[in-house]
This record gives sequence, C-alpha cells and structure tokens, in this order.
Amino acid sequence: MARTRDEAAQQRILRAARELVCDLGPRAVSIDAIADAAGVGKQTIYRWWPSRSAVVMDALIEMTDPEPADPPDSVRERIRLQMRRVARMFASRQGRLIREVVADAQGDPDLAEDFRRRFLAHRRARGAATIARGISTGELRPDLDIEDALDVLYGPLWFRLLVGHRPTGPAAVDRLLDLVWPGLVGPREGGRAPVQARAVGPR
Repeated sequence: MARTRDEAAQQRILRAARELVCDLGPRAVSIDAIADAAGVGKQTIYRWWPSRSAVVMDALIEMTDPEPADPPDSVRERIRLQMRRVARMFASRQGRLIREVVADAQGDPDLAEDFRRRFLAHRRARGAATIARGISTGELRPDLDIEDALDVLYGPLWFRLLVGHRPTGPAAVDRLLDLVWPGLVGPREGGRAPVQARAVGPR
C-alpha cells in the first residue's frame, strides 16, 4: 500500500512539474510551487529528486514514446523512423516543454547539464548505435564520423523546433533524409550514391 501511495505521489509531482513548466517556463518553477501544485510537502519531493532541474528532467523524460520493439533491417529506414519519432515529439506538447527547457538552460548551468546528461545523452547513444550498425554492414561509408552524422541528421529538426520557421512533419523528415543521405553513404560505383525508394507512410 505504501508503494502505491509513493507512486501516486510521484506521478502527481511529475504532472505538476510538467504543467508548471509549460505555463511558466522552467526557470520560474520552484520546488515550493511544484509541492503546492502536487499537494505534497517539499521533503516528499526531496526524497526522490535532489533538485528542481532533476524533477523537470524526469517530467520531460516520462513523456517520451518508447522505442519500437521490432525495428526494420534497413539502416536507412531505422534512421527515418527515429527521425520521425523526434519530429512527432517536437510537434507535441513535449516539444513545447523541450523548447522552454532549452531556452532557460542558456542561463541555468545545472539545468543545461541535466538536459545534456539525462535527456540528450541516451538519445544520441541510440542514434549512434544505428549509425554504427550502418557502418558495420556497409550501408554507410566506413570513414563516417558518427557524431557529425547525428548532428546533420537531427540538427535541422532541433533548429526548426527552436526557431519555428518550418514544420517538422513526416514529409519534412523524408526530404531532409534524402538530402543528407548521399553524404552518409559516400561515393558508389559510377560516382553516385544508390537511389533508394522512399518509404510509404503517413505524410
């Protein structure tokens, strides 16, 4: 019973943190405000989280979609699906929360560190594993710098999220991947990269 109460309290705290961040921005959210909104004491929050930024990160992480259980064999299609998941996340309420966190992290070193370490790091690791697989199977060029590849694939989506000048839907993902792909595979026989059929899916 105690465990059930603890889990219920944690969910109230995370829900309160998400709503406050979306309404006020991360920097304006305090432990006191989260405690009041969740109907718990501050010490209850500190039992599970060491700081305000840690609560905000868990609230953000909890909103993330799970990875698909059966990814396609093609590395190109794996990358496409991963990019579409990011684009879908950016178009949701979570995207607004991410935008607020990134903006406030510019003036909050603790929040910036938590964001890089807890939100970005394992997502980049997942993308890096896909690119490494492509290198090992020969689908991607052997001299490819994995970190650079991640930046050119996902950087445009982050730019569109933060600036808001263009959409980040499935069609945009397909165009961006088609644009970047020749540089990832490198030259092929005849001096050009092979043309692959675009996946059929929602636009």
